[in-house]
Amino acid sequence: MRIRVWGCIGGFAAAAAGVCAAGAADMAAPAYKAPPYQAPVSDWAGFYLGVAGGYGFGATSFPAAGDSVKPRGGVFGGYAGYNWQYGSWVTGLEGDFAGADIKAPDVNGTIQKTDELGSFRARLGYTLMPSLLAYGTAGAGFGHTSLQTVGSFVSTFGEADASQIGWVAGAGLEYKVWGNFIARAEYLHYDLAKTTFTFEQGISAPGSERIDIVRGGLGYKF
Repeated sequence: MRIRVWGCIGGFAAAAAGVCAAGAADMAAPAYKAPPYQAPVSDWAGFYLGVAGGYGFGATSFPAAGDSVKPRGGVFGGYAGYNWQYGSWVTGLEGDFAGADIKAPDVNGTIQKTDELGSFRARLGYTLMPSLLAYGTAGAGFGHTSLQTVGSFVSTFGEADASQIGWVAGAGLEYKVWGNFIARAEYLHYDLAKTTFTFEQGISAPGSERIDIVRGGLGYKF
């Protein structure tokens, strides 16, 4: 009888010890929770510069004469800017300058050529992927265009040029191709509405020029 009693007591003690040990193990090893996923964000902040080239096409109208021309041609130049980054958003300022050969054919004895284009713009972008940035841009644009008379008009009018100021807006994509090298594809629309050409004889010809630029570029971020 005593053996049975002590046997029962021993069994209960062993069971209780097992329950306590299991509880202690549960308390010592809480369930693991994985941290929430965070998409990687690439670093776009800092100073950068690059070169760009492309093609320009537009329209120039001369209201007083009732004429209009459609210049076409290439552009090539450089750009520089600075970016600030806030999470996936990127803001910045950029300036660019390009030599151009955007010409219109002889119309009524006059050849038009835009030989300079530039701008100073603000940019706002969003990182679609760590290495891919989409952005919009707008700011002040400027250019230089000349008119050259041909044939019998040379002795009467000669040449005229105009320094142009207006606005520019556009959009683009940038992609980190390797290390700090960044490729871009960009579209810009120049509106140089207030243009006045003054010939050597003092004759003025008011005009309005709009040019669309499609170009690619390669830059380096420092």
